[in-house]
Amino acid sequence: MISKLSDLFKPIPGTEAGTCIVCGFETSRGHDIDLSDNFTAWNLLQEGDVICEHCYSLLKNQDYRRKSWIADSQGVRFLQRGEVLDTLLNPPEPPFAIYITRTGKKQGFLHLVNRLNYSRDRFFIAFDDSLIFVDRGRLSEMVDVARRARELKFSKAELLGDIRVKHWEHRELCERILSFSKNPVWEVVVYAVE
Repeated sequence: MISKLSDLFKPIPGTEAGTCIVCGFETSRGHDIDLSDNFTAWNLLQEGDVICEHCYSLLKNQDYRRKSWIADSQGVRFLQRGEVLDTLLNPPEPPFAIYITRTGKKQGFLHLVNRLNYSRDRFFIAFDDSLIFVDRGRLSEMVDVARRARELKFSKAELLGDIRVKHWEHRELCERILSFSKNPVWEVVVYAVE
């Protein structure tokens, strides 16, 4: 049964028994805690004494930190920036998890460890080091506005709220953009829109 994010990743069995510092589950096939000196997400870990065989595979493959991805019962698929919006608008059948990164430098996917999604209409994603709730109906509205604005040559900085006078001929669109500008989902949309 899939009960946590790391269940979607192929386990790498170890020999240590204990409580996983990542997911909090008990294991008899875990690994010693041996994280890089560059690991910065200690605040997202739990009390424990091992890394379970599932979470170990998630932490040891640096591509899961460096790249955006979607994980579901079919496995893990890496996403290009141009695929992000379509993936969010049409997520797979649950359970699933989606991680989107701009920088590839953080382990923000750890926000999803115990947050598998069981709805295609209302779900969580991790975006760099933030956990963001997505309502797909609202997301669709934002994507439409962002795509329309990009067709009218709005820059991404303008979409994030720095609207120039030259675009106020599209007043209604500018007002919609400004109404979205403080929403974390909007930041994801702006990042991913072409």
